[in-house]
Amino acid sequence: MNGVAMSLAAGSSLSPLELMAMDQRRPPKGGYPPALTGMRGSHPGSFEVAHSLILPGANFARPSQQTDGTYDLVVVGGGISGLSAAFFYRQRVGPDVKILILDNHDDFGGHAKRNEFKVGGKTLIGYGGSQSIDGPANYSAAAKQLLKDVGIETQRFYDYHDKEYFKKRNLGSAIWFSQEAYGKDVLAQSAFRDFLSTPNPASVAAAVETYPISNESKKALLDLLQNDRDYLADLGRTEKIELLRKISYRDYLLNHIGATQEIADLINDTTRGYWGVGWDAVSALEGYRLGNPGTAKLGHRQSRGRSTGPIRAVHISFPWWKLGHSEIDRPAVDTGGGARQHDGRSGHHAHGLFPA
Repeated sequence: MNGVAMSLAAGSSLSPLELMAMDQRRPPKGGYPPALTGMRGSHPGSFEVAHSLILPGANFARPSQQTDGTYDLVVVGGGISGLSAAFFYRQRVGPDVKILILDNHDDFGGHAKRNEFKVGGKTLIGYGGSQSIDGPANYSAAAKQLLKDVGIETQRFYDYHDKEYFKKRNLGSAIWFSQEAYGKDVLAQSAFRDFLSTPNPASVAAAVETYPISNESKKALLDLLQNDRDYLADLGRTEKIELLRKISYRDYLLNHIGATQEIADLINDTTRGYWGVGWDAVSALEGYRLGNPGTAKLGHRQSRGRSTGPIRAVHISFPWWKLGHSEIDRPAVDTGGGARQHDGRSGHHAHGLFPA
């Protein structure tokens, strides 16, 4: 089917007609995946065959004859890792190698995709998957070199990003306490360090005093923010890492720091804008990495992702490319020496559509 010799075991509930119906849900001939709308993660046509192996118990026999060419390298998965593997292989072996990259989606990039929209005669581009190039200063030597090889100059980010924007305008972070949850609406200065700002230590106590929480919780929160205690002092480096990896940061607050329920509830949602879930669903090790309250003395920290203590921290003042990781995989395809995208049916090649 579509250039692939296949047969289906008897008794399977996935018929050839269903396979063809699946095939019709692919983009139309000449379709350009970034311009398609709707939920474009694992889209229809990308998961049915895999599901058929698990649910109805389909069994696809080995093809009786070779229907495709012979390749020097076959890579399963067209995300950043798969594209990078093909890119590195071509660099090492030479430009004349023949490489096949297999993916079950209609576009390459995996979680690193982009969307394109026509608005008022202009093309607007945004990320359709993962958002940011996170901390390239902390990348491995190979990953840093990959960015250079595909033409990404990370330092140029600072030509357009004003790191002092909020400071120059005397802006900072705030917390909204809703009437539904706290009995009254309160907008208060944040006492927590985040991506935008680090509160002035002299103003922390005044900020906490405005929070609509009990006096007991105010006192405990202020102590948590200002003390220099190692709450896991009885554990060694390896034991700390293993524990923090196993428990959520909320569990760490309640069970190892002894924070009140009010404090745990207050802090819980501070990561929703970053992880999409609360600290009850994110590890305490990630809480340490981001410098959350109560983690400062678990291991000595230095800036720019270096640590002299038991746990290595990651510097969080990183560049954010608003087009996301798609701006790595598309240049990688474009500079890959003739790489092309094939939709498996129409013969449509996407090479040359994605400028570096």
